[in-house]
Amino acid sequence: MLQIYFTSSKFRKFIPDWIVVILLVIIFFQVTEVAQLFARQFYINDPTISHPFATQEQVTDNQLYLYSVLIPSLIISLISLYLGESNFEKLHNLQVSCLGLWLSVCVTSVLTDVLKCWISNPRPDFLERCGPQKGTPENKLVGIEVCTSPLGPMYLSDGLKSTPSGHSSMAFSGLLYLSLWLVGQFKLIQKRKLIGYVLIAGLPILVAAYIALSRTQDYRHHFFDIGFGSAIGIVFAVIFYYKYFNSLSDESCNVPIDYKD
Repeated sequence: MLQIYFTSSKFRKFIPDWIVVILLVIIFFQVTEVAQLFARQFYINDPTISHPFATQEQVTDNQLYLYSVLIPSLIISLISLYLGESNFEKLHNLQVSCLGLWLSVCVTSVLTDVLKCWISNPRPDFLERCGPQKGTPENKLVGIEVCTSPLGPMYLSDGLKSTPSGHSSMAFSGLLYLSLWLVGQFKLIQKRKLIGYVLIAGLPILVAAYIALSRTQDYRHHFFDIGFGSAIGIVFAVIFYYKYFNSLSDESCNVPIDYKD
């Protein structure tokens, strides 16, 4: 069955989309994550960037990838292989569903990194990362040339990547997509399963909200940053879900749009 599906026109139709995913992953890790940013000026007596640097984060980068991408991919895979009328339909639903998830997360992450470098807003813990030289004027805008970088150059550069929040955008792009997908797969709207709708759709969104809010508790982001990042993630989760699936109120919302083509 695997050979039949992977040689079918149904699978080949989405090869260009998967190539885009691969390119975006490469761009994210090799380009945008290490891109040179605009070094914006700041005041060393600004209380909004004077918070302590948290050595332990509530949600690390690796945990973010796990919660926002890998676990949703696993859930989608297991449910796709359980539901469906035929093995061919199950495989097709699995690959299209995962494709939408990965596109949502990858596009969101690359755009978020580009915006971080352009906006270059200092994080709430920036001054501890900077370590201003003694004698730096307090009521005058200064640049990063006054920084001694006590935590290292990498942390100084990262300290100017506050807006938008990458944790927030990635969390919502992956977990909101998962919520939409679960509602569609189990046809919760058509079946009027209100409790199931709230539990199944709400749990991933609550996890995303926790990840986003934790960034303010770790003093990695301002509240505007997580709001902006969350909005980006929400927009692309909706866009890429509806790129591949019908409306959640549609009778065929549990199968990819192209399946009956």
